Order: sequence, then C-alpha cells, then structure tokens
Amino acid sequence: MKKILFLFITALIVVSCDDTSKDIQLKTLNFTVNNTSWIENTDSAGLNRYYSCHIAIPEITSTVFSGGTVTSYIAFTNPNSLETLPYVRHYQNAAGALWTQTIDFDYSVGGVNIYVTNSDFVVDPPSTMSFRFVII
Repeated sequence: MKKILFLFITALIVVSCDDTSKDIQLKTLNFTVNNTSWIENTDSAGLNRYYSCHIAIPEITSTVFSGGTVTSYIAFTNPNSLETLPYVRHYQNAAGALWTQTIDFDYSVGGVNIYVTNSDFVVDPPSTMSFRFVII
C-alpha cells in the first residue's frame, strides 16, 4: 500500500510540474502625473469629491486582462522608494485639520485609472505624483 501511495504522489508531482515560465512576460512602466492632469470628480449630488487620471497603457492587452495582472506603486524620490497601491496616509496641517489621503487604481484593457481621495473631501488637487506599473 505504501508503494502505491508513493507512486501516486510521485506521479502527481511530476504531472503538476509544468514549466510555463518561458510564457511569462514582465513589463515595467513608469509614469508621472502632473498636478494639472488630475480631473475633479463628484457623485450626482455634487458630493464625495475625488480626483482621477487615466493613463493609456497599450501593453495591457486582453490577454493580460483575462489571464495576467497589473500591480501599481507610487514612487517617491526622497527617500527613493516604492509603495504599493492602495496607498493610505494620515495628515494634519498647521491649523489642526486632520484627514486621510487614499490613492488607488483600477485597470482595463488599454489603460489604468488612478484615484486620489481625501477623507475630508477638500478641493485641493493632488500634487505631481510618479507611478510604476508592473504588467505580468
């Protein structure tokens, strides 16, 4: 019985080990969104303000959309680092106002949308931001 179980497990391992790594393609793209490129959005009642920007990325094909993935990072220069999206940070200004900023994204065939939302919905457009997208 042990021999049959050993042969079954060995056969399962051999059959399930398929080298598809030659089919995996990796593409890394960097983009900067200028402060003037952000579009202000609200809901139908004029509430729930957020900002967005669409970036056309033709490398996101229907094949990538249906069987691959896109990961996104916000890139910082001081210090030089990357942070995965969604990126959430809490802030306080000199007047004592508190808010949280959330930066997230979605993607579809041909591009990504980046969203910036402040928890207090203040109308301050986002600053210039840099992003990295990894397409697999």
